[in-house]
Amino acid sequence: LIGGQLNEALSEVEKFCNNSRLPFPFRLRASLLECFYSNDSVMLSTCFEKTLKQDPTCCHSLARLVSMHQNGDYSLESLVEMIALHLEATNPESNTWREFASCFLKLYQHEEDQLSVCLNGNEGEQIPKLSVNYNKMPKFFTEGKSTKVWRLRCKCWLKHHFAKKMLASEIASGFSELLTYKAACASHLYGQEFDYVVKVYSHLEEQNDRDLLRFLKRHIENSIRLNANIQEKLNKI
Repeated sequence: LIGGQLNEALSEVEKFCNNSRLPFPFRLRASLLECFYSNDSVMLSTCFEKTLKQDPTCCHSLARLVSMHQNGDYSLESLVEMIALHLEATNPESNTWREFASCFLKLYQHEEDQLSVCLNGNEGEQIPKLSVNYNKMPKFFTEGKSTKVWRLRCKCWLKHHFAKKMLASEIASGFSELLTYKAACASHLYGQEFDYVVKVYSHLEEQNDRDLLRFLKRHIENSIRLNANIQEKLNKI
């Protein structure tokens, strides 16, 4: 790098990545690319994805992908997958849960927009009757192996992120924002009747935290109900 031989330096780092199972070479490659290829969103996002797949606990790589998504340089579906990968490996901070909930809400709203187009169409266009069985669950969760992958995730997260002991500990600790953002995600994953969602909502009512209540209520009212929809799909197979 001192001699200006950037490509050679990246090539050496790439060799380390190919021959190592440790996360450091991947993080080093990401840092180099951020410094010298900051405008190449495709290259950067691919690098951060590889880093996360190698080390799913890497908060920095996930934060960079979130930032790229917010700037319009990284797809919503890809971000959902990377956050899910992170959740499988660690207990994330409240901001990660908030972003995850935001992703679900965007997916729901996209399906709502699609439904609106189906119902209304363009001006003067003849629209056939819409089936009453129209499913608002995004195709992203039902294509290929996604259905079984997300079903397994929902099952595992029940015992890890949304266990009763975890909920009791979080309430006792007073982490209202963490509770709210996790409950918002839980409403999308398991529905508004899910115990974690109900108890967090009651807790926020007791605390009279109107802002967090408003946030959670919005997600509850626009829930994807992923687990129930996946189960329904599998029952039809």
